Amino acid sequence: MVTSLYKAQFALKICENHDKKKLHAYCKTCDKKVCTTCIKEEHSSHDWETITDILREKKQSLPKECKEIRAKKLPGLKKEINRFERKIQEEDTRFEQNKSVLNGSRQRYIDGINKLFDDKINVCQQKSEAAKQIYKDKHEGLKQKVEHLDMVTTALDKDINTLPDHDILDMEKEMRDELKKALSYSADKYTSTTVFVPGQMDMQVLENMIGEIHSMSVQEMNEIDRYSDIIMSIKPASETNAWVRVYDESHIKLLDRAGEELKVMKTPCFDLITSRGGDIVLSEGVKGSISILTQDENTISTFDTKSSYPTYISKTENDDILVTLRDGGDYYNLVPTSRRIVQRMTLTGKVLHTYEFREDGKTRLFTCPIRTADNKNKDVCVINLLSGVSGELVVLHKDGRVKFTYRGDGLESEKFFPVDVECDVKCRILLTEYYSRAIHILSSEGIYLCKLFQYEQFVPTVISIYVDNLWCGFRDGRVKVYKYTY
Repeated sequence: MVTSLYKAQFALKICENHDKKKLHAYCKTCDKKVCTTCIKEEHSSHDWETITDILREKKQSLPKECKEIRAKKLPGLKKEINRFERKIQEEDTRFEQNKSVLNGSRQRYIDGINKLFDDKINVCQQKSEAAKQIYKDKHEGLKQKVEHLDMVTTALDKDINTLPDHDILDMEKEMRDELKKALSYSADKYTSTTVFVPGQMDMQVLENMIGEIHSMSVQEMNEIDRYSDIIMSIKPASETNAWVRVYDESHIKLLDRAGEELKVMKTPCFDLITSRGGDIVLSEGVKGSISILTQDENTISTFDTKSSYPTYISKTENDDILVTLRDGGDYYNLVPTSRRIVQRMTLTGKVLHTYEFREDGKTRLFTCPIRTADNKNKDVCVINLLSGVSGELVVLHKDGRVKFTYRGDGLESEKFFPVDVECDVKCRILLTEYYSRAIHILSSEGIYLCKLFQYEQFVPTVISIYVDNLWCGFRDGRVKVYKYTY
């Protein structure tokens, strides 16, 4: 049944540009109804037909087109409606969670402040009690001296003529001694004062103590569906392009955000990055070396990694590199001679720091380190696989001390298998996780914030951020490019 709105539109048969001219034709070029004057003027060179003829065609084609829309387009659009409804519900849930956390933090701060004030009051009370005890001791001492002096002077005054001579002399001496002592108490002007001086409330310090609100928005810009195997590496070369390596291929491909392959380079590399100057840095595990190439594929330099095989590689803030290395032994069943290392290097191969053991120099940091990321606060983030089905995120201070370890704490599933890690300019940590099919976001202190995405059908494998572009590769070979706003 046609609604009144459509009826009103269909009833419009007069041209809005030419008074009293009937709309008897349809301009296919402009997709609008026109009159004879319109055809002679602005639509003279356009493709048009009479409304009678166009309706004859439409009546034949429209039913089929409507069926196709209902069968193929509407189900997907309805899914999107459901997705937005879920997002609305998720935002309501997230707000309630945030409010609960804030109220919980508020109460902890209130309790903490109350405790601090109670402690101050206790200190004031202790100091006051100590001062009072001194005053009590002096009060009692002076009182005794005065009472004794009163007794001696009264006896001498009353019995001076009847007392033996020696007693008079002794009592006189006692009187003068007691008077001297009493006067010394009176001359002692001891004062003890305890005063509380309130501190100045610094709102900026207080705000920093309370914490900050992390706000992120992500909008999908493009989906590239041209590969059929796991995306193993995505490393941006610029704001618009990224190098992509697909599993079991001996090529890397320079891809733009529209999905066009701009360049294909044959190389047996395991992983790659681009330097600040645009050169390509390759980790070549089989050769046991790191190579640096120009964009024209000319080799600038190569250096070996001695007895260890380089696997994954990432770029640091100052254009050094982080490389994960291992020996040729079993991935997970380690022996005393096994080497599982993350090294910070310069692009000339100079080793700046080796991360292998904890502070005791004996306990291993890693079982099988793979992906790494360097945070702006100089932390080193490492995906460490514990087996073929489980792993953890180990975050180190720059000097190698463990800052925290994240194993999906507090999430619904007990299984946790992280695959890749990246850091944004706010020092938040993003990681892809296999079982939840999601991108997790943590604070720089290891607090789980949220899932940026949780995919129903796809498993995210690798991620990279360049400026405000978030590139994400998936297990089925697709690539998504997002606008990532902080």
